[in-house]
Amino acid sequence: MKYVLYFVLLLLHCASVHTFSIFTDDSDQNTTELDMKNIDTKNADVVRQLLNQETLIRMALVRNVHILMKDMVDLKKKHESMESLQQSTEIKVTALQQEVRDLKRENQKLDLENRKFAETFNLVKDNFTQISDQFKDFAKELEKEREAFETNTSIVLSDLKIEVRYLSVTLLDLNKHTLEREKIIPDMMDEKCNVLSAMFNTSLETLNNDLTAISTKLSKSVSNLENSQNAIIVSVFGDINKTLDELQTELKETHNSQLKLSASVSSLEVFRMNVSNNHCDFGKKVAFTAGVTSSSTSWNSGTLVFNKVINNVGGGYNPNTGIFTAPLNGDYVFYVSIQSAGADFYDIYVDIVFNGSSKVRAMAYNYNSNDLHETGTNMVTLRLQQGDTVWVKHHSGTGYYTHSDAPITTFSGFLT
Repeated sequence: MKYVLYFVLLLLHCASVHTFSIFTDDSDQNTTELDMKNIDTKNADVVRQLLNQETLIRMALVRNVHILMKDMVDLKKKHESMESLQQSTEIKVTALQQEVRDLKRENQKLDLENRKFAETFNLVKDNFTQISDQFKDFAKELEKEREAFETNTSIVLSDLKIEVRYLSVTLLDLNKHTLEREKIIPDMMDEKCNVLSAMFNTSLETLNNDLTAISTKLSKSVSNLENSQNAIIVSVFGDINKTLDELQTELKETHNSQLKLSASVSSLEVFRMNVSNNHCDFGKKVAFTAGVTSSSTSWNSGTLVFNKVINNVGGGYNPNTGIFTAPLNGDYVFYVSIQSAGADFYDIYVDIVFNGSSKVRAMAYNYNSNDLHETGTNMVTLRLQQGDTVWVKHHSGTGYYTHSDAPITTFSGFLT
């Protein structure tokens, strides 16, 4: 196509430059001048017309040549644009071919994945079928178990109804028995009190006989008399406590008699206190001495409990709490002795306390740096009413020292 265009252009150029005419004897002449010598006069008009026609034809040819050249230029531009378009088209075709190849590869991958998905789907379908079958079997078993459970539940409910009837009967019997016990309790209390009074009177008679028998030997055996008296008191209190515990055990077995039991126990406690007071009035003696059996390097607060009782006439001192409770009205003398823990613990201060109020203070102060034990003592006389309390409490300092067999730190008191 390119060579054809070049050939046409060449022909047109030749036609525009070298125009041959039959009127010029095929000579290369671009002029319209005539050789008037060789032309006859009668043919002048014809020749003139022919020349005019030739001129018009040349002008038309020139105009056509220019139009053709313009068309050739446009055609050339279009050809160049077509070539660029062809190149871009080839590039796009190449890209499209590459995309087609990529799509083919992706299609192959998708085919593989589709096959795998089909296999997985078939496997899941099989598993689902198996699960469906198993679910049906499970539903059947569950239905059987539900029916068995309903049957067992009916049986259990029947048994429960029977047991509830028996329980109702038992509760009615228990209520009846409780009412009978509530009627019997006052009689039992009276009987126990009578027995207790008889035992106490017998003990008092025995004590009076013993005191009469040894009255002539009183000056020589005062200590033996006190020991015998203490043994008898312990025996009497033991019998009273034992009887009280048995009565409490019997009364606690009843279901709805707690208020009456509390009232009965309170009356027995009052009775026991009256017995104790009557005996103390008989003896008119109250005295105690107690000590601490183990040393301490950390005691720094609270009540000091003297756990080892050496003597406790009248039973006023409690070794479990460290508190003395006055069993009688009167004037009492109290004495405390405490020893410091050693060189690393410089001092210890304790107070004798009367009904929560500190009265006197004992101080054991170690003023040396060597390993010494200092002793602090103090004594006080107090007028007590029955039920007043006295004890020893910590004031300041840390620790104390004592012995287990013969206590060094002690607390004493007696009725004057």
